Amino acid sequence: MDIIRSFLIACSFLTVLPVPGPDWTERNTRFFNLVLPLVGLVPGTAWLASFSILSLWEASPLLRGILMALIALAVTGGIHRDGLMDTCDALFSRRDRATRLRILSDTHTGAFAVMGCTAVTLLQSAIFAELLDRATPGVPWPLLALVPVWSRLGLGLLLNGLPFAKDDGLARTLGTAQSPHHNRILTLGALALFLLTAWGGGAPALAVPAVWLTAFLLWRHCCMTVFGGITGDLLGAFAELSETAMLLTLTIVR
Repeated sequence: MDIIRSFLIACSFLTVLPVPGPDWTERNTRFFNLVLPLVGLVPGTAWLASFSILSLWEASPLLRGILMALIALAVTGGIHRDGLMDTCDALFSRRDRATRLRILSDTHTGAFAVMGCTAVTLLQSAIFAELLDRATPGVPWPLLALVPVWSRLGLGLLLNGLPFAKDDGLARTLGTAQSPHHNRILTLGALALFLLTAWGGGAPALAVPAVWLTAFLLWRHCCMTVFGGITGDLLGAFAELSETAMLLTLTIVR
């Protein structure tokens, strides 16, 4: 089935799972944005398992938080962090739109990329340390697994809901194969995920989708006003920034 092939392609590209990836044809990728929330379960499950194991370890919260952040980075192969770094270089260059788009395609790493990557890594390490310090040893926390699912849901909506900022690149390659009707399905998925979040964490956990929606709308506005549309790097940046914002929210509702 085409949707299974889309899922395998997404898993092989966006995670380090050694799954067989079918050929990147328009037919095989036409459900790519629909399966992104399911792909989010891969890092989500890894987060949940790692968190449960690290909560049993009597090492310092700082060390465990750093390890947790590194695991979160490793399970995706750093692909979203790479997009964040390119986006930081382009966004904070304070250049015109055309120059910013050229910077997004530049393979060199600038100072803003290093600062952005460092800031997110440090912040996520501190957040995980805080959450682990409060955790009940060995008790899984399902709400944590939903954070990557929410962020990938946003990727699907952005990929199918914004024009392409460049004439080439990953977003255009994948986005042209998607149906306009997919966003309706993803919206229904968001409602289902909202209910699942409420069930997994109670009323306070609803702050997570609220933060996700705020991040989504702000990033959508940024993509349109600054870059004129979406690119693969901007998608990666949203994944990293929205996850960090939602994780920070968990320190409040935990």
